[in-house]
Amino acid sequence: MILANILLAAVTYFSPVHFDVSLAGNFGEPRPNHFHAGLDIKTQQVEGKAVYSIGDGFVCRVSQSNRGMGYAVYVRHPEGYTSVYGHLQRFAPAIEAVVRKWQYKNQTDEIDITLDATECPVSKGQLIALSGDTGASLGPHLHLEIHQNDTWNIVDPLDFLPELLEDSVSPKAHAIMAYPLNGQGMVCGKNTPARFDFENNQINDSIIVWGKVGFGIYGDDFMQGSTNRFGIRYTALFVDGKEVFSSNIDNIPVSCHRMVNIWGDLDYYSANHQWFLKSFLIPGNTLPFIKTDQSKGIIDFNQRKAHQLTYVLSDRFGNKSQFSFMVYAQPVEVKPQPPTNDSIPFRHGEDNEARTEGMVIHVPKGGMMEDEWVKPSDKARPTKVAKGYMLAQKSMPLFKKAQLRIKVDADVEDKDKLYVFAQRRGQKDELAPDAIPRIYIPAQYAEGWMECEVDDIGNTFSVDVDDIPPKLIPINEKRWREEATLLVDVKDEQTGVKEFHAFIDGQFVLFSHVKKSSRMVCCLKDTPVAPNGMERKLQLKAKDQVGNLTVYDTTILY
Repeated sequence: MILANILLAAVTYFSPVHFDVSLAGNFGEPRPNHFHAGLDIKTQQVEGKAVYSIGDGFVCRVSQSNRGMGYAVYVRHPEGYTSVYGHLQRFAPAIEAVVRKWQYKNQTDEIDITLDATECPVSKGQLIALSGDTGASLGPHLHLEIHQNDTWNIVDPLDFLPELLEDSVSPKAHAIMAYPLNGQGMVCGKNTPARFDFENNQINDSIIVWGKVGFGIYGDDFMQGSTNRFGIRYTALFVDGKEVFSSNIDNIPVSCHRMVNIWGDLDYYSANHQWFLKSFLIPGNTLPFIKTDQSKGIIDFNQRKAHQLTYVLSDRFGNKSQFSFMVYAQPVEVKPQPPTNDSIPFRHGEDNEARTEGMVIHVPKGGMMEDEWVKPSDKARPTKVAKGYMLAQKSMPLFKKAQLRIKVDADVEDKDKLYVFAQRRGQKDELAPDAIPRIYIPAQYAEGWMECEVDDIGNTFSVDVDDIPPKLIPINEKRWREEATLLVDVKDEQTGVKEFHAFIDGQFVLFSHVKKSSRMVCCLKDTPVAPNGMERKLQLKAKDQVGNLTVYDTTILY
């Protein structure tokens, strides 16, 4: 460990931007289904800021998508790390040339390509891109990650960029949550979690407990010069002076991302948008940066007495705060939480299966994040070919995918047009705010059933037929000649657009996504088609996930 710290201290990198840095998000912040994997660097609310490689190396990967990190560059460094730059507006010319060549060869806008060490070497401080707002970005900023090459674990970029910014503000605790173990503990006479808020760094409510109880904390870190709230790097819980739990968020395996849902209280976050991080372990949580006592952080209050509990919070810069409160253990009858009617247990350590007349779902051993009660039902909204099914009234993400089968109740002539879809509670479609979006799930038809894999059994599921081809709508077609720019809206309301291609006189031309929209755009001067002032044939093709095809033919002067 000491050697590793010495080696880490010897690895220092260069700031990716040439202006004073302020963060919108820090490393390890808890978010549904994942930890925030890097730093979100503010770009003064604009796009187009120069982005530089933090060290020597070579561009090993470039990706471009309308989702996720949008335009992204990956630079591999000889010290054993890879830096990642996301939500970019555009790439530096040398990288752009590689990308454009690949796009034309493969006739696609979206890319994820791997480069070897000779194709695009870079030096520390070399321009690699301009900052942007692409992908799943909520505003202009630069997302910076650092990964270990051998494991691909994510590490805190601030460990490699110690002079990137200054911070002298300590973390703050807002509240704690007491979690009685079902059938083994009670809090204030109840067998359900109870919240207690800090007021002036103190809890004024009486916390009465008995039996086995775990605790969780809701808090934020802060930095001067920023109004944002950040995740807390280091947390420790002491009971009567003895440490029972600590977490130091760093070196996170990518395979552990979804464990944030059980370290954090996902149910409470879904309802209130506040993360309580548990200071105890439940089965399935193997996050390597968490350490507990032999009781896994769960406290057994089995003697009538008062206990002092203390949380110590610290950030990456060593700013520390401490919060203490009293807990009073008093004997009381311990009552388990009864299951709801007709519900069945799905357990983390077992194979699980539920079925109705028209639905079967199997969650493998280790697939559940924690033990839950599910209630299979066919009361969700049906379609013309199948009933709608649900198992829970809340999100239940899985560690391992479940096998789902849904019966097709109607006779459908073309089985290739059948598809499975999920609908997620609370999710809105940005392009159609009044509709709950359908999430297309790849599936196969077999003897009257559709079969697929799903990663959240808290969604509702059904089967439908998609026999409607995508829509291709030219935008301002009369101005295409004047502006030498082609703009078209490409959308599909059921399974989604899978492919889009465009051809001028039979020659492929590249269209790119217009960010945050379903539109595609082509600047003719950036294509290999030379202008001749003549009438040219333009053909646009769009295909959805089940093969429905729309072809739009027209002519342009270019």
